[in-house]
Amino acid sequence: MPELSNKTCPEEELDGQALVWNQILSITDSLVLKCAIRLQIFDAIHRHGSAISLPSLAASLPTPCLRPTILLRLLRYLSHIRLINITNDEHPSFSLTPSSSAFLVTTSKQSLASFITIFLDEDFLAAFHALDVCVSGGEGEGSAFEMVTGETVFGQAARDPVLSHKFNEGMAESARITAAAMVEGAEKVFEGLRTMVDVGGGMGTVARVIRRRFPGIRILVLDLAHVVDGLVGSDGVEFVAGDMFVEVPQGDAVLLVRILHDWSDEKSLDILQKCKEAINPESGKLIIVDIIIDDDKDHELHHARVASDIMMMAYGGKERTEKEWRSLLLRAGFTRCNITRIKALQHVIEAWI
Repeated sequence: MPELSNKTCPEEELDGQALVWNQILSITDSLVLKCAIRLQIFDAIHRHGSAISLPSLAASLPTPCLRPTILLRLLRYLSHIRLINITNDEHPSFSLTPSSSAFLVTTSKQSLASFITIFLDEDFLAAFHALDVCVSGGEGEGSAFEMVTGETVFGQAARDPVLSHKFNEGMAESARITAAAMVEGAEKVFEGLRTMVDVGGGMGTVARVIRRRFPGIRILVLDLAHVVDGLVGSDGVEFVAGDMFVEVPQGDAVLLVRILHDWSDEKSLDILQKCKEAINPESGKLIIVDIIIDDDKDHELHHARVASDIMMMAYGGKERTEKEWRSLLLRAGFTRCNITRIKALQHVIEAWI
């Protein structure tokens, strides 16, 4: 067994050991978060309205808590990862942090609870256990999920209405955060537009946020039939069933929010070609909202952006560097682009023919 060099000082050895142990056990954070969401701990504290004692919290959970000492250990860990405040006294009380209050309470407009539930679903996590298969799986663009299940995430959602609903709810939740940051930090991108096509716009979450901020824009949401069936348009937002690989309706701008990261470069080029056909070459533009993984490595969200690329390796698709984005757009026939940073994982990329 290889040993540490004799030149390694005790401090370096301890740092190295801590680094490796922290990586081994980092999965604990995600699974404890999933457990807390399933037990509705954050919702229970929120409903109480103030700091709550352990007995009161145990009694207020939807599922009876028969082991309060185990609940206490869970709460201590949630405090350790800064998602719950805990008083240090003989009879501790618990309250939400700003982060858990904003993003983990199900009734919050910024809630990610549904996204967490679908992302940490046991069947979905199986793809992460097959990343090595994805690396050694030979030629092709197949994701780990596809190699494990025999179908893509989208294919499975298309034939499973329950999964489709959960998936769309989760995507809609995270989309709200992106959309809010987009209209706040990239306001000029939408100025002067009269019509816009939101390609792969799902339940219209992003479209409605944009419409509320820019009521002069009429937005057409394009998505597959099983996604938009039953959705009713209103207030300048309309829905149409279609396939972005076949045809994209015309508009002053075509919007792709977190779409291209789901696809390989070749598939993305097919999508971009259809978008280019829908845009007036003299006055129209393409708006992409997606992650640029190598932008500002000191940013608070840099780790999440890089980790998102591994998530896409598991589920299908890829995140891209700025150089890769510019190259992809140039190959698709877009001659220039502009990048705007917003307060979200994603960036806003404008492209013109």
